[in-house]
Amino acid sequence: MIRKVKFSNFYSFKKEQEINFLASKKKTYNYFTSKSEEQITKIAGFVGGNASGKTNIMRLFSFLSYFVCRNVDEDKSFVKDIAYKTFFSNEEKSHFYIEFEKNDYIFFYDVDIKKNEILQESLFVKKIEKSSRKIEVFSRKLHDVISLNENYFKNITINSIPKIREDVSFIAFVKKMPYSIEIINNVYEYFLNFKTNINERGEINNNFHQLKTLSTYLQDKELKEEMENFVRNFDIGLSGFKIKEETIKDKIRISVKGIHATDLENKELDLDYESRGTQSLFFAMANILSALKNNNIIIIDEIESGFHPEALNKLIGYFIDEDKSKSAQLIFSSHSLGFMNKLDMHQIFLTEKNSKSESSILRLNKVEGIRPDENFLSKYMTGVYGAFPKIRV
Repeated sequence: MIRKVKFSNFYSFKKEQEINFLASKKKTYNYFTSKSEEQITKIAGFVGGNASGKTNIMRLFSFLSYFVCRNVDEDKSFVKDIAYKTFFSNEEKSHFYIEFEKNDYIFFYDVDIKKNEILQESLFVKKIEKSSRKIEVFSRKLHDVISLNENYFKNITINSIPKIREDVSFIAFVKKMPYSIEIINNVYEYFLNFKTNINERGEINNNFHQLKTLSTYLQDKELKEEMENFVRNFDIGLSGFKIKEETIKDKIRISVKGIHATDLENKELDLDYESRGTQSLFFAMANILSALKNNNIIIIDEIESGFHPEALNKLIGYFIDEDKSKSAQLIFSSHSLGFMNKLDMHQIFLTEKNSKSESSILRLNKVEGIRPDENFLSKYMTGVYGAFPKIRV
């Protein structure tokens, strides 16, 4: 689970920001209790006006997944840059730090990038037990490895490792080497399993994501059935989906039809002609159910897209209930604000942009004078917390 993230010079965020998912003394299953005796929130919602930076936060998590797992076999002549933008395309370095917990260990990953070059990159790990300390796994600067922990990189020396491509993470680089490093494999798999509806460039539900969803349903019949059970609650008459894979002129084509029960017989309707809400649920539930099943991270931008507000509340409630004994994590942005009264003040984050077009993040519990028993939605709508859209017509 993600414990904490820090970043700077990333899209609309110029100055360093921190997103902290840690809390203490929580007695609800909305939180995962670590062996460190800290609680990590399983759900986090980001609100704010249009262009305040919400989508860029979702981009951040997708970017980290993409960057750590980037394909090092890409022909460099076709790869013009690392897929992200700095604040108004300035040439200062960007900094990324993520602290996450997996299998009774806390990992600390840190990287600086400037002009498509990785200036520095490091990974530390700490076992969750008393008297344990942070141990460096590796560090690199530009092309060169600076240090390797011999306990993890057995029989491998710094001199035996070739120069690293300046635009590729050391984790992805090692993953492609002819030997297996368990701790690197674990970190790689962790980031690879981020489930998201947005890519590092901010494209939502593009063809790539939709094809991944269809492949997921084809491969996991049980997951598809769970999705159908959920969608039936919101689409009267819809009994399921028919997903068919076929080869036409040496090309694989996947078609989707909704199955509707009528008085005489079942009728099929292409997914393109289903309601927007049904389409949104169809694609969103693949990521949500897969994350719940495998204790993954799920990132959804504009989670309410196409949904009735009540459907969104039920979706969030469903995630919370199904995650009761698990450790999946849902991070989302939304303009549909009813969810604010389903979460507590440690699970809501405000995004705002100043007169210099710089975005910032504030965890709701950091608002001065806030009380845990407040009606967060009502207070937010009155502008008390800030980060409320100022619309001039």
